[in-house]
Formats: sequence, C-alpha cells, structure tokens
Amino acid sequence: MATYKGIQGFSIQNLSEDPVPTVAGWSAGGNLGTARYGLAGAGTQTAALGFGGYTTVQVTNTELYNGSTWTTSGSMNTARQDLGGAGTQTAALGFGGNAGTPNSVNATEEYNGATWTSNPTGLNTARRQLAGAGTQTAGLAFGGTPPITGATEEYDGSTWTTSPGSLNTARRFLGGAGTQTAALAFGGVTTPTPPSTGATEEYNGATWTSNPTGLNTARRNLAGAGTQTAGLAFGGDSPTGATESYDGSTWTTLPTSLATARNFLGGCGTQTSALAFGGYTTVVQSATEEYNSWSPVSDYNFQNEGQVWYNNTENVWKVQDATTSGSWATGGTMGTARSNFGGTGTQTAGLGFGGYGPAPAVSNTEEYDGSSWTAGGALGTARRYLGSAGTQTAGLAFGGNPPITAATEEYNGSTWTAGGNLILARNELKGCGTQTAGLGFGGYTTPPATYRSETEEYNGTSWTAGGSLNTARSNHAGAGTQTAGLAFGGYLPITGATEEYDGTSWATSPGSLNTARLSLAGAGTQTAGLAFGGSPPITGATESYNGSTWTTSPASLGTARASLEGAGTQAAALAFGGYITAVTAATEEFTGPGALTTKTITTS
Repeated sequence: MATYKGIQGFSIQNLSEDPVPTVAGWSAGGNLGTARYGLAGAGTQTAALGFGGYTTVQVTNTELYNGSTWTTSGSMNTARQDLGGAGTQTAALGFGGNAGTPNSVNATEEYNGATWTSNPTGLNTARRQLAGAGTQTAGLAFGGTPPITGATEEYDGSTWTTSPGSLNTARRFLGGAGTQTAALAFGGVTTPTPPSTGATEEYNGATWTSNPTGLNTARRNLAGAGTQTAGLAFGGDSPTGATESYDGSTWTTLPTSLATARNFLGGCGTQTSALAFGGYTTVVQSATEEYNSWSPVSDYNFQNEGQVWYNNTENVWKVQDATTSGSWATGGTMGTARSNFGGTGTQTAGLGFGGYGPAPAVSNTEEYDGSSWTAGGALGTARRYLGSAGTQTAGLAFGGNPPITAATEEYNGSTWTAGGNLILARNELKGCGTQTAGLGFGGYTTPPATYRSETEEYNGTSWTAGGSLNTARSNHAGAGTQTAGLAFGGYLPITGATEEYDGTSWATSPGSLNTARLSLAGAGTQTAGLAFGGSPPITGATESYNGSTWTTSPASLGTARASLEGAGTQAAALAFGGYITAVTAATEEFTGPGALTTKTITTS
C-alpha cells in the first residue's frame, strides 16, 4: 500500500510538544546605542552588525546585536556613510561610502568580530550610495555614484575584480541581497534627483538580468535582506515602512509595515527573520525592529489551512490555523487585586507593580510567565496612578501619588532602583517604550487642578522635554516606542482622540476610538495598537488600530473593567487587574485576528 512519504517524498513530523506559533510582522527590538543613518549592516537577526553612518558627521561606530540589545565594538578605520556591507557578525566586509572629504572612497575593511582591518586594495571604482551582497571572502559591490553607475565588482577576500556584467539600470541608493553568484538588486534612483525606481535585477556571477516585475513601491534609500529567490525589501523614501517579499520572480507587498517608517536605514537577515535599524525620518533614528514570519513546523500543508503534526505526548493530531476573529481567554489570577497601577511586558512575560489595592497605595510587584503570577521586588516608593514602560526584566516606573511625585525607578527583573526624576511631578500619566528609551505623556497635577499635555523622554538616566500632546489629558492609554508612540482616550472631557508621536512632536490621528473612554488599557505599536476596557460605563470593549483608524473587535473582555493595565502586542495582548465594583485580580489573554492557534483534529 502506498504511504504518504512514498507519494509526497517526506513524512509528517512527530513532536513531543507543540511548536510556538508566530505571525508575520515587525516588532520592536533594542535601540542602537548611537542613533544614525546611512549605515551598513551584516549578519542575522540574532547576530547582527551595524557599522558606519552619519549623526551630524560621518562616524566609525560599530555595534553588535544579540537579538535584544546592541553593544559597542571596535571602530572602523575610515569614518563614512552610505557604504556597502556584506558578511556576518564575526566576518564582515565594509566598502566604499562617503567620508566627507573625499565624498566618495574605495576604502575596504574586514571585521573579525572585534576589530576592523583596512585592505590597501580598495574598490576599483570609488563610490558611495552603493549596495552589497555576499560574504567577506566572496563579496559583491554594485551601483552607486558619482557618476551614477551600474559597475559591479567581486571580492575574493583580498582583491576586488571588476565584473564584465554591469547593472542594466545604473542607479544609487539601491537595495541588495543574496550572494556573489546569486545576487538581487532593487530600487534606487537613476538620476541625481527623484523619481525613484522599482527596477529589480538578478546576478548570476557574470551578468545581470532585468526582471520586468519590479517593486510595487518604487523607492530609494531602502534596506534589504534574504536571497535572490527569497528576498525582503523594507523602508525607503519618503519615508515609508512598506515591506515587500520576493520569490524569485515577483514582489508581494506584505500587510505589515515598519512601525517607524524611515529611510537611509540598515538591514540584514533573511526573508523570514530580518532586522531593520537606524535611519532617518525627520530626525536621526536609533529604533530597531525585528521581522518574523511563520515557518512551517512540517512540510505538509493541511488543506492550505495550517501545518499539521502528531503530538507524541498527547497522542493526538494537531494543526496550526489562523483565527478569523480575536478572542479573550482567562489567564492566571494576580496575587494582589489592584487598580490604577503600572504594567508592561508581553503576554508571556508581563509585569505589574504599585497601584490601589489592599491599601491606598501599594509597592508590590508581580511577574507573569504566560500562566501564573509570582512575586517580584517591591517598588521603593509605594504609589498609584503611575506611568510605566519597558519589559519584565527592564521595567520603568515614574510619577504617581500620593503625594504627587516625580520619582522614577528601574527594574532589573528582581529589584527596583532609583532613576532620574521626571521634570514635572504628576500622576494619571501614561508611558511607552523601553527602560533606556522611555516616553511619559499627559497626566494631572494639583494644586492647581490641571490636565497636562507635557511629554518627557527618558534615556536610561534622565528625562528631557519632548513635544506636547495636542489634547491635554489624564487616565488615557499608551502604546509603541519613544520614536513611534501612541496616545488614546482619556479625560477631560472623556475623549477617544488619538495621537501619534514621531520622536519630536505629536500629530492628531484622523481615527478616534469608537468608544470614547477613560481608565482604559493599551498594547501594541503605533501602527498595530489595541485598546480595551475603560469607563464610563465600565466596558470590556476592544478596538484595534492600523495606524489610521480604530476597528471594534467582536471580542470583549470576559470581565469588563476600568483602571486596568495592558501589555503585549495587538496579536497577543494581556489585560490584568482593574476595578469593577471593587478591585480585581482577573487576567485575560487576547489572541488577535490572523494569529496562529493550535487545534486538535480528529481522524476517521
């Protein structure tokens, strides 16, 4: 009798436990130590390298990324921007670029994981605004200026050789991906000024072949990742966060965009696991974002619905499928019922602290692991109505009462320590971002009784003034990052007004919450936000934000409540604590539309 393997050529996987489902999209990573643009990248999402670039001058800075944070490493010998890069985190190649004086160089350097070494044999054509691909010992350089060129050169680990094959569309500020013998060139600009092009070409080690199907969004100053048959393009003018995937013949615009639309950014990784960092919007950026798409758990696609496997431990067949509508499910109960507290983190690594509970102001902290809450270190200053940001192991608490305070504390996963005080002491404020790039906005002060619009930015040590909210408010919600923040809802009066922060100023969104409310919670990013709970009246209403409009979800909280906290993403959020007719310890987990869920299937 024929077997499935005999027919298909492979077997269904047998697993001892279910794989963790993920959904394609961009999520925030750790910020670069040095904000910059025009930098180059190499490596993978969890072992990346960012080097060179421009702050207010060309720089030599090099940083290593480990999947969560950037650390400083050995400096380049030639400070430059708009250079090409290739290779890995421990064997990288940097070439060409703009050194200021001169504007275009042929300088080539090799990195060994700690230091850069200059190669006296540089590019044959000195240029800037070029692209690169390949490895340290098999690199490829193509395009650039001046003059705008299609010249292509191959590197063998010691010498550059000019290829007989030149790009069919000479251009600069283009993106690149792939290897020395299977490279991909896309986008750029063909003249000294726009318009940009979406032109796409493939290199076979000798010649470039134009693909009549170019990028859907023509652009320059973009970044790329992946291979010639599985490429990824993201960012670029003007600026955009648009992301496209390439299958070897066609570009497809993905439904997910960078949370921080930008150009002149760095990029690396693969089509399913990419990294975007730095760049320029209206200001120089340090933001880092990680792109992940779901990788099949087996080679067998179950009627195009999801991946199927046999769970050996449970002795059942299972399948992963995308949900058609979001849903809330009950999670582990908090140890201390509370309201008006601080919260941050993710659905499987949440953090709750302070608030109003068994006393008018409490200091205890709790950590959530995806199923249960456990006690953490206590705040130094017991308080309620405070702002919060960060992660479970790098949290940030600021402001609150009583009395109204400017105190800031940082959490390391076990202990809270004092940080720099807010400029303006206040309570009923909100926050977002990280412990080293936090944002606090709005709130309330008394006397005199005043609703606040002030925004402050935290750098891990001290707060500085940012752009003010257009609508002064308190008891609102927040989400996003320091350079891509989101504020929505609040009081006075009760509002659904939504504003977006770009790192400098707030802009009012055309989209307001469908249910105006205060004392609500939020999660997610500026372009993929989630709002839930609030009052009056007390509600469980849930809405999702796409960067311009709010859509009411058919799923409401199982326990309608106000003065709760939220964490996580639009696709995987956490709601915990709050007030109904008394404080509650209830926790709920949200699975957003399109998220992958695991189901048991039956066979007959």
